[in-house]
Amino acid sequence: MSTPAVTNEIGIIEQALQLSRDMLSAAQAQEWEQLASLEAQREPLLRREHSADVVEQLGEILACDRELRTLVRQARDEAAAQWQRQSGQARAIRAYAQA
Repeated sequence: MSTPAVTNEIGIIEQALQLSRDMLSAAQAQEWEQLASLEAQREPLLRREHSADVVEQLGEILACDRELRTLVRQARDEAAAQWQRQSGQARAIRAYAQA
């Protein structure tokens, strides 16, 4: 039988896990502001000290985080590539205009 403290901790971890899933959905939809907002809500829940009773949920949260890092890295790289393309186009337009 769970004690009230363990039950409360499990509720906190379940909330953090749901926020992690929501963060992943936001990243997949490229909703970066929503992702940042959800992460701010989740962080204090994870910074608590946790018992061994929630190890499985913490593992799933870490799995979500790994996938999030991949999605954010891909989006960052794509944004950088797009910026470079646009910067190159702007240079070409300026060079053409000066010719």
